[in-house]
Amino acid sequence: MYEFSENIQRGILYLLKSDKDFYLQIVNLVQPTYFEFPVHGKIFSVVRDYYEKYKTLPTDDFIEQEIRDTKSERESLHDYTDEIQYVNRLDTSALDGSDYYLDLIETFAKREAMKDAIKQSLILIKEDRMEETENLVRKALTVSRSVDVGQQYFSDLKERWDRTYNAEERDKYKTLLPSLNRSLEGGLGEKELAMVIAPPGVGKSLWLVNQAVHSMIEGRKVLYVSLEMSEDKIAQRFDSVTTLIPQNQLKDPAAQLKVDERLSIFRTNFPESKLVIKEFPTGTATVNTLRALLVQLRNYEEFVPDIIIVDYLELLRPVRENQHEYQAQQRIAEELRGLAMENKVLLWTATQTNR
Repeated sequence: MYEFSENIQRGILYLLKSDKDFYLQIVNLVQPTYFEFPVHGKIFSVVRDYYEKYKTLPTDDFIEQEIRDTKSERESLHDYTDEIQYVNRLDTSALDGSDYYLDLIETFAKREAMKDAIKQSLILIKEDRMEETENLVRKALTVSRSVDVGQQYFSDLKERWDRTYNAEERDKYKTLLPSLNRSLEGGLGEKELAMVIAPPGVGKSLWLVNQAVHSMIEGRKVLYVSLEMSEDKIAQRFDSVTTLIPQNQLKDPAAQLKVDERLSIFRTNFPESKLVIKEFPTGTATVNTLRALLVQLRNYEEFVPDIIIVDYLELLRPVRENQHEYQAQQRIAEELRGLAMENKVLLWTATQTNR
């Protein structure tokens, strides 16, 4: 780890080969290349590989034996045995503050991960693989020793029941069908993916618009992403649904006055509701495009949606291409579910039965 002194690096090696808790907290952060001296990187690799196989830390004898078996002819075994002795001779009282070392490693690992991502990105950009570049940078930004190990089933019982059964009705996102809401114990929840499945031309997009308006009546903030029709065309559908004026009458000047009046009433009655409509050319957007849009809306418009509606699934591109159509659609659905979970929103979309 180039910015650390040699003894700091030795202290890290001592802790990772002798303290299991320390090892488990850093193993996913550190790479052998992070060490300045190849000897240190090799020792780290031996410890990591041994633990992955046997679930315990190796003894010094095993480390030396493994190095003896795997070193190149140009490497000297004495370099490794001498270094292990140096590590063991450290004043271990100086290592009591392992949290200090953990903080050092985390900071350095974040920086190294980003540097590696940038280096790889330069190659990917030259090859016009922009989506993979974005994924690399996003992964580098997640480097952290903060750990969420999940829910403790027995000890978290009360909190889980409060979340599941005592949540306010507002926490449920009602669908257009009361019978379906009853079956869903009140409606859908955040982090879920809901999908309208129907043949072409039967009104999937109209369903999604009606669902959006229904959610706005509940005071929700809705992001409607159109991958087929223009923003103005989608807005006309919202004009019709929110004002109850047939779409074919919206061109009438008298109807336009009614639209303005009724939209004003709608906003007065449901002041917390918001709607953003965004179009993308068909077949050009991926889930990463939607992620970038969410960042822009949050930073520039202070808009964070409760519900995202994507019209419709087949018109998105998968982040990873070169797949059969059915595999690509499955992948897109998985990516949309991931987007919903990341942002704690309900995500609606539609798909055709003939696909």
